[in-house]
Amino acid sequence: MPVLKQGAWMQAPFPSVSTFTEKAMKMCLRLILTMLAMNILPVQAQVLVTVGDREVTSQQLEKALRSAPFSTWFPGLDEDEQARLRGDMLERLVNFQLLRLEAERLRLDHSEAFRKELERFERGLLAQRYLQGLRESIEIPEALQARWREQFSPDLDALAAARSLYIARHYERVKAGELARLKNIHGRHLDETTLWAKAARTQGIDVEKQIEGYRNELLVRQLLDLKEREWIAGETTLRDYYQAHPHIGRVPERRHVGQIVVESRELATALRQRILAGESLFKLAAQYSLDPYGREHAGDMGWLKAGEGMTEIERALAELPDNVVSEVVETPKGFHLVMIVDRRPGEQKPFAAIKDRVRRAFLAERLPLFLQTLRKRYPLQWHMAERAR
Repeated sequence: MPVLKQGAWMQAPFPSVSTFTEKAMKMCLRLILTMLAMNILPVQAQVLVTVGDREVTSQQLEKALRSAPFSTWFPGLDEDEQARLRGDMLERLVNFQLLRLEAERLRLDHSEAFRKELERFERGLLAQRYLQGLRESIEIPEALQARWREQFSPDLDALAAARSLYIARHYERVKAGELARLKNIHGRHLDETTLWAKAARTQGIDVEKQIEGYRNELLVRQLLDLKEREWIAGETTLRDYYQAHPHIGRVPERRHVGQIVVESRELATALRQRILAGESLFKLAAQYSLDPYGREHAGDMGWLKAGEGMTEIERALAELPDNVVSEVVETPKGFHLVMIVDRRPGEQKPFAAIKDRVRRAFLAERLPLFLQTLRKRYPLQWHMAERAR
């Protein structure tokens, strides 16, 4: 049985499901996100959406945002970008509840394998908590700490290292002694993890919330594994999909590009003449370019995939020989001179080399359709719509 790391579902790229076509739903979602972004919702958790008989609250949304990879730079975004990320996360939470409800309907949590996996996770978590408590119970004598402060001051790193070393050495002795005690009580036939878990239960360590969270995540993963086996009967399914979608295996040409961006066509034309006369595009970019990145990196834009740039720039690069400066290219950002200093040709990857990529693309196409079906089975109710009337 595959093991899903706790919290891993939140990192998984649920495909976007554009099913909110009703005007009321769109207005409701916009109102929710605006109020959250402006911090004018009451402090207590508000139910944002009911999915079947399950609730998605503002508290759950905020917790998910805090644990997301973008949490560190989220506060620095403007309100529109914050609202977009909140909307994406809210949709993930809704999708998660839909999948969880469907997994429970199929009774995927009633198998012996599911029960054993939950027990394994609980034992491991209890053992971890108990051992963490053992480590935290180790106290460093104040006289020794005072001597360290005098010896290592002002080197805080050395002081921290001394403390860590002391705790590590004493922890191993404390751990060995505690393990011997538990074996005398429960018997030597039990493995260490089970012994630590028993000690944790005796101590009253509570991990019910974590177990419930893992149970839900395991349910969703099992449902997705089940649907994958249902949708992909064999390798032929993926080969046929690849034949119908060859772009999945297409690796575009990569170009090492140099660029100058200035504010006027006149200046761009003058700089182009200087480059044609032998001056370096990169030295001139460091002096004249408006683009902060380009100025800082002396016009070196690095390796770029064909098709990723602005239309006007892509058109200029398409037929440009290597190490030849382009004509002046006008875009909304200014007047550009570009040059390709090196390139790596594109290629078409064979199916065998990108089988997993094809599988992911296939599932990403099927999952939104499945979620739409679940939305019909478990209707959504957007509670803020009632407040907005």
